[in-house]
Amino acid sequence: YHAPAKALNYCVELVRQQDQERYLCNMYAPTQARPALFALHAFNLETAKVRGTTTNQDLAQMRITWWRNTLAASIKGTPPEHPVAQALAQAHGRHGLTSHFLEQLLDARAADLAVSQPANQAELLTYCERTAGSLLLLGLECVEIADLDAADQAALHTGCALGIATLLRGAVLHANQSCSYIPADVAARHGLSLKQVLTGRHSLELGDAAAELANEAVCHLLAARSLRDSLPSSARAILLPAVVADLILRRLQLLAYNLFSPKANEPLGLRLHTSLVWHGLSGTF
Repeated sequence: YHAPAKALNYCVELVRQQDQERYLCNMYAPTQARPALFALHAFNLETAKVRGTTTNQDLAQMRITWWRNTLAASIKGTPPEHPVAQALAQAHGRHGLTSHFLEQLLDARAADLAVSQPANQAELLTYCERTAGSLLLLGLECVEIADLDAADQAALHTGCALGIATLLRGAVLHANQSCSYIPADVAARHGLSLKQVLTGRHSLELGDAAAELANEAVCHLLAARSLRDSLPSSARAILLPAVVADLILRRLQLLAYNLFSPKANEPLGLRLHTSLVWHGLSGTF
């Protein structure tokens, strides 16, 4: 299946507008992998925004079901007239993407619709693995890396670090949606209630809970980077989103883990550009 050029361009533009960090990371990936990467990240954006665009659970589930049916058709090479579906069909055909990873991401989005707070840290990490982790595993397939355990482990660790970092950064948005990704067990350890988080105001308890999660993210980041020397350069390029996680976590630390500080959500800007250039040239992540 060959997607129309306008479908591929649509995905690039969608990611550029709505996920500048992924867009920049993709520009350091091998050229032949970029159309598939942009298709995957456009798919991620389309499914991620379902929760935020409606408060009606039935309508949200219908949208997830539509994407599930659309994904199945795309995998078969018969996508509907939707640019992301068409780009996904081409990506799957060219790179033999593992459908389980795509379905896993959708399953995570569907389960997330009814959850106001993860029960525990293990549940949060599973969510990160099934979303950010799945995208990175699929990214490895886009550069023809399969059955390399070190790469898979690095992708999952990076996914956990990136997932936690971006969820912490998104606390304001989540509070507006009456949910929080700070697990109930972590919150309880620090005397923090879900009601407190949803007020949208910083507290010492919230800062301590966020710091614990940030430390967990750093551990995953270090674990991913410890595997770097056993990875081919193409895999290291796919794992560049680790740089995004690192910068977010450093910023949160400087803010004393005040998740509701206006600075928490400022674009990474020049720091990200500079870091990606350095890591790209040095073959690190």
